[in-house]
Amino acid sequence: MTFPHSISKFPITEHLEKICSSLKASPSRALILTAETGAGKSTVLPLALLQAFTSGEGESSPSKILMTEPRRLAVVGVANRVSELLGQAVGGQVGYRIHLENRISPQTRLEVLTEGILIRILQSDPALEGVNLVVLDEFHERSINTDLALAFLREAMELRDDLFVIIMSATIESKKIAAFLGDGTPVLEIPGRTFPVEIQYQPDLRIDEAVCSYIENKLGLKCCCFKTPYSILCFLPGIREIRAAQAELSQALKSQIESGNVEVCVLHSSISFTEQKHILTPPAASTIRVILSSAIAETSLTVPGVVCVIDSGLSRINRLNVSTGMENLVTEAESEFSAAQRSGRAGREQEGVCIRLWNKFDVRQKEVQPEILRTDLTQLVLECSERGIYDISKIQLLDSPTKNAWEGAVQFLQQAGCLDKNRHITERGKAALSLGISVRLAMIALDGWQKSEKKKANSAKKQKNFL
Repeated sequence: MTFPHSISKFPITEHLEKICSSLKASPSRALILTAETGAGKSTVLPLALLQAFTSGEGESSPSKILMTEPRRLAVVGVANRVSELLGQAVGGQVGYRIHLENRISPQTRLEVLTEGILIRILQSDPALEGVNLVVLDEFHERSINTDLALAFLREAMELRDDLFVIIMSATIESKKIAAFLGDGTPVLEIPGRTFPVEIQYQPDLRIDEAVCSYIENKLGLKCCCFKTPYSILCFLPGIREIRAAQAELSQALKSQIESGNVEVCVLHSSISFTEQKHILTPPAASTIRVILSSAIAETSLTVPGVVCVIDSGLSRINRLNVSTGMENLVTEAESEFSAAQRSGRAGREQEGVCIRLWNKFDVRQKEVQPEILRTDLTQLVLECSERGIYDISKIQLLDSPTKNAWEGAVQFLQQAGCLDKNRHITERGKAALSLGISVRLAMIALDGWQKSEKKKANSAKKQKNFL
């Protein structure tokens, strides 16, 4: 295998051939790979996989690699970075596909996509014909789509004897996943971080105070002399806290912002995708970029020039409210795992520091429960119904939800007209899935469309009668 010299600094580089050979020799045709943040698993490993698992250009039906990321911004970021390492434009050998946007071509051999898009592909082609390898990246996030995609992939592997799967994450329950995928599934752990990160604890500061203190004490007037990107990445639980911190910083750093020495940016799923993609571009020379972000920047993304992470210690988690049957966003202390992921954002391109705004001895849970055990199951149940699975006992999941949670989702979907009395998906249910949004939001959209169409029909009828 031959690789660009630029990847030699990544800890994963010396293990690339071993990873590929271990996967090919795996009795289960699956492999679990764990590596620290910044090791290069998301952007460097695909270079080796392209050489080992895709057909040559001269073959009549060349094979593909599908690689999932948990968020749209991560999809675009990974596709751009891998293409850059190959010296190509996105849409050539490497492309991406997200909701309402894609950059792929007949030459594309590696498609980076969201887990939701992968599920749509698996629903239309259960055997994944033309795909040699599927990579599930950032598996530790364990969204419902992650678990469902893995369950469908396992079925696809039973239909074919030449389909391979890699599960990747910083840390995951390797033994449990290996047992789920089959006997003999190899687990590889790649040691090493690209650059060290110093951890500091400052529980008495707010986010805006920590930012101003770092700029004043660590950088001072040097911000006018930077020749490389310089960013401070701040983690807050949600958009309300982000906007409040933005307002405080706009006042505290007003002169620096007006002079162009400081740029304050927001990174949250509620802002436009164009604004989100701006974060992936390096800041101007001699400018410090302060990024106020939710957990969206916790994994997958390489934000240019981050040398300091300031972590509020809080995150917003989806949890099912049993009394209402609806999901609530609850602000909680982040897990130990999330704290480690966030600090790792500062060590991807150079030595960094992570300032944690809580006490070093505060007790925190190790990790958050998978979504499938704590959130609304309507999406899962509807996807399963489209696949012909009408009972929870008929699908093998890494973690199975309770029967009561499944039955509650079935009841709601029947009342909403998405499932019939036999639990088969209806045309309305198929329409809801096709929108690519949550089922409950899809119901609102479909009802609005139906009312609009009915209004148009009545208007046309009245006009005809008048004429």
